[in-house]
Amino acid sequence: MKKSILSLSLAVLSVLLICSCKDDDEVVLSTDCYISSFTLGNVKRQITTVNSAGRDTTYTISYSALYFPMTVNQLDGTIANKDSLPVNSDVKAVLATVESSGTVVYKKVSEGEDAWKAYSTSDSIDFTSPLTFRVYSPDYSASRDYTLQVNVHQQDGEVFSWEKVAEPAVWSAAEAVKTVVWKGRVWLYSKENGSVRVFTAALSDGKDWTEQPVSGCATADVVTLTEFEDALYMSGVDGTLMRSEDGLNWTACTADRSVRLLVADKTHLYALSDGRVYRSADGALWLEEALDETPAFLPVQDFATVSYTQENGLERTLWIGNRSMNDYPSDEAAMVWSHSLAAGQETAVWAYFNAAPDNHYACPRLQSLNLIRYDEVLLALGGKSLDGTAHKAFDNMYVSRDNGVTWKTDGVYVLPGNLEGKDVLMSVAVDAEYRVWLVAGGEVWRGRLNQLGFEDR
Repeated sequence: MKKSILSLSLAVLSVLLICSCKDDDEVVLSTDCYISSFTLGNVKRQITTVNSAGRDTTYTISYSALYFPMTVNQLDGTIANKDSLPVNSDVKAVLATVESSGTVVYKKVSEGEDAWKAYSTSDSIDFTSPLTFRVYSPDYSASRDYTLQVNVHQQDGEVFSWEKVAEPAVWSAAEAVKTVVWKGRVWLYSKENGSVRVFTAALSDGKDWTEQPVSGCATADVVTLTEFEDALYMSGVDGTLMRSEDGLNWTACTADRSVRLLVADKTHLYALSDGRVYRSADGALWLEEALDETPAFLPVQDFATVSYTQENGLERTLWIGNRSMNDYPSDEAAMVWSHSLAAGQETAVWAYFNAAPDNHYACPRLQSLNLIRYDEVLLALGGKSLDGTAHKAFDNMYVSRDNGVTWKTDGVYVLPGNLEGKDVLMSVAVDAEYRVWLVAGGEVWRGRLNQLGFEDR
């Protein structure tokens, strides 16, 4: 009897185990519906270059769009690439990889419900207009729509675009001009018939220039205008240093020597005095700076300066200019001097960048030299050559990518073509939006490298 009960118990247990295993084998379909990732494949792009004969040549390349990731926003149901594809990218027929929880179909946003197409990894898709991607849950009980947009730049990022924003001509008779971007406006100081005039315009468009009343700076050499510690400084033709907190009302500083102001970095003003370079933290006390070369190589005219922080944290100051044509008629290049300070460092030796015979890209010896830091490069431009033969005015912007050692021209950084050869005064400044403000005679131009104006740059 006990044996029969044991056999029966084992039989019942076996049936229960078999039923349990059968329940575990049942497939329960998910109701989830989502796209977890979206990746574009290779994209074709047309590129136009200038060949050795000077003619435009167009060719097609293919690049991986993996470098321009698509972001899936689960909150608002959108899919888009934050970094736009390069200009002239052809997205009419591109493969895509979609990671999702179920079956995916798509159509143009503008099309009706009868236009849905089945997604396949082997079929190319036209991304030239917004699309709706729909994913169905595995049990087809639910679905979710995503709006997809592939962004393509409409401008070539490697083009420097210029526009003439104004031609006020109110300073056309000026003998010297200096432009600075300061306190949310662009300022122009001009010297005319022994008087200083000041004009300002809005950074938004630069079209309307208004003359401002100015006092206390009649003797100023306006090309020495320098910003330092939220104030403006200039030196006078008599060596007097002057200061203004609003750009209009100027007072003389009690400096311990006559100076010709050059530039300012974060901690000091720098100036020439008695053929030497001096620094000052307050405009009153001036201390001589050390040079690694004889002062004979210091420029005496056509000064241009800039101070900026390098990626490695060094504060670099660059100074370019020319020696006198009468005293040094054989000079073939501008004089270039530089120094750099580490954090907390008070002073450094100024280094002369000798234009060695094997340096075929020395800074040209131009009149009215101007210098700006632009993104990660230095840009120099000016009037005609000091000897009047080697270069026309406004012929090029000269680009330095090595902090002032070499200066080259390229096809990207160019000046407005109709300025070439114009023998007029010039001054240049750059604002926080990478817009270059160029005053050329009575004209005002504004330019920018297109890619620096892209929201996704």
